[in-house]
Amino acid sequence: MEYCSLSRNDKEWTIIPRVKRHKIKKPRARRRGPFRRFGTDPREFERILIRTAVYASLAVLLFTGGRYYSHLAAHAADWDVPPPSLEVVQGNLGGNRLRDGLLDSGSSKEEAAAVIKSLRRVGGSGRIHTTDRYRIVRSPEGILLHVTLNRNRKNIVVSRDGEKFRASVSDTPVRRVLKTVNGSIKGSLWLSLTRQGASPEIVQEFADVFQWTIDFLTEPREGDRYAVTWEERTSPNGRVWGREIKASLYEGKRTGRQTAFLFEGEYYDEKGQSLERMFLRAPLNFRRISSYFNRGRWHPILRKRRPHNGIDYAAPRGTPVVAVGGGRVTAVGRRGGFGKRIEIKHSSVYETLYGHLNAYKRGIRVGTRIRQGEVIGYVGSTGLATGPHLHFQISKHGRWVNFLRLKLPKAKPIKKAKRKSFDALVAVHGPSLTPQVASLSAKAR
Repeated sequence: MEYCSLSRNDKEWTIIPRVKRHKIKKPRARRRGPFRRFGTDPREFERILIRTAVYASLAVLLFTGGRYYSHLAAHAADWDVPPPSLEVVQGNLGGNRLRDGLLDSGSSKEEAAAVIKSLRRVGGSGRIHTTDRYRIVRSPEGILLHVTLNRNRKNIVVSRDGEKFRASVSDTPVRRVLKTVNGSIKGSLWLSLTRQGASPEIVQEFADVFQWTIDFLTEPREGDRYAVTWEERTSPNGRVWGREIKASLYEGKRTGRQTAFLFEGEYYDEKGQSLERMFLRAPLNFRRISSYFNRGRWHPILRKRRPHNGIDYAAPRGTPVVAVGGGRVTAVGRRGGFGKRIEIKHSSVYETLYGHLNAYKRGIRVGTRIRQGEVIGYVGSTGLATGPHLHFQISKHGRWVNFLRLKLPKAKPIKKAKRKSFDALVAVHGPSLTPQVASLSAKAR
């Protein structure tokens, strides 16, 4: 017994004895078997072995994979090195551009001259079309491999032939595609067709097809219907080499129904009658008609009534004037109130006069043969004129007649021997035009 603490009770201190307790140690059980060293049973030991084997296998796989990846990466670095690239120089043809391109890309003067010389046999190195181009290809070492020219519809390749160069020519393959648009006039023919994707070339050709039967400056009206089918020739690179109208139709309030089908280079209506007439509908592109045919018109300068035997087309000064028909020039020069004028005899029946000209086309003189649509002069205000315009008049059997009311003679129709071929052509292109315009007509009603 030991005294180890004091206790206060009723104001007195008492010594409390504390008994020392001894822990009783339990005897350890003896471990039996070969696993007593690991302190576990056989099942636990088996699981430890399995885990160890799995972890070791994974470590071996990771180590081997890392080595293999390093090996592949080292080889891939070699494979990823880009091969030496070819040197390509391109440009537009014209003048000495090809020679300059050869010199700039590294050719000597002798080599450039040899390339140009090889092209003489195939038409030289000049330009035919604005989009003609050349392409120079050199090896990584700077050696000239070949030169390619895309000129018009020809592909020209200049390659080495020993110490010299040789040029070979091949045609560019062309694909022919038929396209059709249709609609109604909104604003003007030009705006209506271009809104639908027709090129300016097609719009102009459409107007030219009907130039003998429709005056597109005065006769079209809002709501008139039209349709046109044309063939487009394109190369594989998308370049358009030409467009040609195969069939067209115009149905207007003033013009009536007009059709056109291309047959052997000429346009005919669906009945086989030629669209071509002896005269065009107008001798120029004018803004308006300022004065009509009138036997008793009040003259604004002379201040009296006198016959006006022609038509005055108001147009800007310098506007080209064309001959309405083919013929021979019989008079050139000034004549009274007409000022500078030109007279043309078209046949034993018809003659035309073009007055108030500002100037004549170079080469126009008495006896000159003129084609229909050929430019002969330019709008002016010479003679008795209050402003720039063209005075045009036509005589029939020596008598002046109203050109706007003149029934223009037609050209010859299709021959009977070729009628079947023409009817087959109409059967092909006609259905692509008529139903579309018919549907537009129904909507308009």
